[in-house]
Amino acid sequence: MYSHPHYLLSEHLRGVEQLSSLFLSEKSIRLADPVLLGKMNRWIALFHDLGKGHAFFQQYIQSPDAFQGPPALKSHALLSAVLLAMFLKEKGIDEFGRLLAFLVVKRHHGNLDDWLEELKRMGEETKALLRRQVEAVDYAALAEQMALAGLGKEGIWTKETWSAWLDEFFTEARSLRRFIMSWNRENKSLAPYVRVLFLFSLLIDADKSEAGIVQKQSWSFSARKEIPADLILRYKQRQSWETTALNQLRERAFREVDETPIDLSQHFYRLNLPTGMGKTLASLHFALRLRETIERQQGIKPRIIYTLPFLSVIDQTANVLKEIFSCNGVGEDHQLWLAHHHLADIRYTTKQDDERYDADYEAAKLLIEGWHSELIVTTFVQLFETIFSNRNASLRKFHRLANSIILIDEVQAVPHRYWLAIRQLFEAMAEELGCYFLFSSATDPKWFPEAISLVNEQAYFQPLSRVALYPDIDKPMTIEEFVRRIEWDEEKTYLFILNTIESAKTFYKTLLDEGIDEAEVAFLSTHIPPKERLRRVKAAKNGEYRIVVSTQLIEAGVDIDFDVVYRDFAPLDSIQQAAGRCNRHGHRTGEVHVVRLTDNRRLYASYIYDAIRLDITQTLLKGNKEVHEGQFLRLITSYFETLAARMSNAESERLLKGMMTLYFDGEETIDRIPVSHFRLIEGDGEKMNVFIELDEEAVDVFREYEAILRLHDRWERRKRFASLKSRFSQYVIAIPAKVDHQPPIVHGIGYVGRDSLNDFYDEKLGYRTKSEGLIW
Repeated sequence: MYSHPHYLLSEHLRGVEQLSSLFLSEKSIRLADPVLLGKMNRWIALFHDLGKGHAFFQQYIQSPDAFQGPPALKSHALLSAVLLAMFLKEKGIDEFGRLLAFLVVKRHHGNLDDWLEELKRMGEETKALLRRQVEAVDYAALAEQMALAGLGKEGIWTKETWSAWLDEFFTEARSLRRFIMSWNRENKSLAPYVRVLFLFSLLIDADKSEAGIVQKQSWSFSARKEIPADLILRYKQRQSWETTALNQLRERAFREVDETPIDLSQHFYRLNLPTGMGKTLASLHFALRLRETIERQQGIKPRIIYTLPFLSVIDQTANVLKEIFSCNGVGEDHQLWLAHHHLADIRYTTKQDDERYDADYEAAKLLIEGWHSELIVTTFVQLFETIFSNRNASLRKFHRLANSIILIDEVQAVPHRYWLAIRQLFEAMAEELGCYFLFSSATDPKWFPEAISLVNEQAYFQPLSRVALYPDIDKPMTIEEFVRRIEWDEEKTYLFILNTIESAKTFYKTLLDEGIDEAEVAFLSTHIPPKERLRRVKAAKNGEYRIVVSTQLIEAGVDIDFDVVYRDFAPLDSIQQAAGRCNRHGHRTGEVHVVRLTDNRRLYASYIYDAIRLDITQTLLKGNKEVHEGQFLRLITSYFETLAARMSNAESERLLKGMMTLYFDGEETIDRIPVSHFRLIEGDGEKMNVFIELDEEAVDVFREYEAILRLHDRWERRKRFASLKSRFSQYVIAIPAKVDHQPPIVHGIGYVGRDSLNDFYDEKLGYRTKSEGLIW
């Protein structure tokens, strides 16, 4: 009796039970009674594939091409779920516990669904299908397999027992539906939601890891690795940084973080420091101190999850970590730390028992996406679309968040429409899963006012005089009017941040029309492929451009410095982020000018920002001719306090209602949003991906892509493309799907080849969204 080709069902069930029990044993949580939680986890693991025991599945798994029946007949998850629910009833488990286990097992190969809808589907047709499966089981062989798996003493491996359970489950389905409807009306807690995700995650991670790694190669999931608590201190001691006033302030902040007492009853912390004040090193150091304290006092080893809003910032942080570990004599080891995002290379290298281990593609993919590491650097999207999710692939790593230390860097980038929902879920994760949180920013929204501050914030904002802010926002002006008003200084560098790609292009062209030398100006937008964008950023850092014209993509965390910054009107937190690109190292006083640009119909700011945030910013800045850096903290605090008072929590409240009623999928209603509808980043219209053959390397990359598409084996195609994806993405941009100037579609993607590059791509401004002036 097999679970996978040539692999016994008993071995798989026992392997999944052992792995899920190991994963649970790493944790110390208050989610449920530990003994009951351990039993539930074990029973879920041992029953999850029990339905594979019927003859239809056995015929399919031994000869897939020869199976002639309808696809539903070889299914196994629903039968496994029904049997588990009835087994748990005999064990005295209450309705909620039985339904939770039913949902987890039924959906372990798919995405979580509305639990009420799952019970509504239990009709006569479904019962008849399950009846055929129950009648097609070799119960003697199954009893032997379950004895090997560890459930031989239960005495439930008979046709009579299963048939009776099946009848009883369908008889009980109506009362279970009434129970769910009553629960949905009364439950006001997120603990059940966390419990479902946690147990679902344990099962699917153990299931995939056992099938994809344990069955195929030697690998120890029990081996955890140490990261010294003084890792950052050792790194700092090896540096020879200049003794400047700014570096002295950075060192003072680091020491204050180092000396902050740690009380494990406090789960929320914040680090609010001005831009360029060393938040990355300080926050990592605090996380390592906290990890050591938890391990010493509680005997568990928490993972550190370092999250950031943008891929560009992740690459910077990953480079810092690589340097830190290298400086401490530690080479590449993904069990120690890894970077995970949708474009990350699928490569996993470590040492086990002094032997170097290079995982194959399938194992590496499972290990990376399952966060099998001590320190994970990842995106906001990866974190938030794990905790607000019904998706199997995302939820697999949810259990790794238990007891973890979660760093939210650039916390102001989290959309305010979700503040309430995130706050309540983080509180539930702290209470139920023992998570710790550190919020880091130069513009802390303080949406967790009870969070312990790691520094005396005023002491670092008030002394600074790197930047002065000049709001020129009384009257809107056109781009042409604005360019004519700029007073240039040949000795200074300039950054102009515009709100839309089209306004940035117009501004760039207007500069050239006014006589600015094209060689002095770099243009940045998402219509330029990432490879070329990165080249231009590096060139600007090296002083090759005196002027940079950019959209707001340059604001958050990009390590680049200018004497003068001009920012088209935006919410105050965005303006302060823009100021962080000005005179970062305090060599002389920088200038940040804020203007209100219009296209003669409306402000460009109104196309991308909501009116409330713009109105609050206008009110706070109005009448201020000059704002010094020391005043930024007071202004941004007022901004977020006003925003919290004025913003609507309606979307968060509807999402919370969906979570509390386990409404994982479905349609939005007046009072509920299904969890599956959560999107951290709001779409700004339908997009089309376009591959730009920017250089000869791009030609080679696209040829390799075409060769991959010609492969017949779809698994081999996936594997080969995964190894190409990082290079491929360096030439891909996203444009509006309804753009006037449509590129050719090749293999399902927009494609601009070398021979048509000039028709579709401007070497300075990127993709040509309009076709005027082109000769066909």
